Amino acid sequence: MTARHAPPPLRFGLIGVDSPHAPSFVRLFGDGATGTVPGGTIVSAWKGEAAQDFPLGRDRIGAFADEVTGLGVPLRATPEEVAAECDALLVVASDARTHPGYFTRLAPFGKPVYVDTRFALTSTEARAMTASARSHGCLPLAGSPKRFTPEFRKALGSGGAERIGLTGPLPTQPGHPTLAWYGVHLVDLAVAALGPGCVLVDATAGDRTTLTWGDGRTATLGGKEEWSPLTTGRITASHGIRDFAVEAGPPMLTGLLASLVQACRTGTPNVPEAEVLAIVAMVEAAHRSRTSGAPVRPEH
Repeated sequence: MTARHAPPPLRFGLIGVDSPHAPSFVRLFGDGATGTVPGGTIVSAWKGEAAQDFPLGRDRIGAFADEVTGLGVPLRATPEEVAAECDALLVVASDARTHPGYFTRLAPFGKPVYVDTRFALTSTEARAMTASARSHGCLPLAGSPKRFTPEFRKALGSGGAERIGLTGPLPTQPGHPTLAWYGVHLVDLAVAALGPGCVLVDATAGDRTTLTWGDGRTATLGGKEEWSPLTTGRITASHGIRDFAVEAGPPMLTGLLASLVQACRTGTPNVPEAEVLAIVAMVEAAHRSRTSGAPVRPEH
């Protein structure tokens, strides 16, 4: 499709701006035509409500809101006002505890809603969110930016992965224990490589978490509590063994944003619902395994 016949850019709205993804998304989309990621532009935002027990939100929301408005995006008083004037919504609030409530308010508009990285903290919440999406004709979008990077996609190839080993930063935040904060990126990559169907999660070793699929395939996840920008992995598949490395930063986000534009245009989720629910269930199971001292089965 030539630029002359390209459809107008999708109008996206930000919901919750206490994450660096908020200004990064604005910059990467730009005006929808000349930005790094064509096809979308961000036209309005709602600041969100940062919990007092969540320092990353409480201490950053003001600065990020100023940065977003400084880039020309107006702030609205409610998420409903943003939804009314946009084609699709981007829930980028850092605190995953807010996601179910925000999603419930947005789903009735029947527009695509992306929930950034941590879709929900419990399977009960995630299932309620996807059920709400179905009842309102809302397209739920999800996924860690890392799964859409060229480094990971190239290593994965055409599929057929038998094992994946992943190492990345594993810090936690209040209300987001074990793998629920940054570890969710590793779980997302494991599911992107091996699909849903994990039957056992063992987080008893402390430094590594082992995920086992019903057919015997496995994923191992590990890392240090200190944050660092680098995530590395090794995929063993029928085509051999391939290593990859993904570095966090604005360029890492481009594949995700392109997937959101495509999903909104086609009406097809950028991450299958079964994978979204599996990721939440596995993260939840990892915490139960860590606290109980025994392997557990994810609640699907």
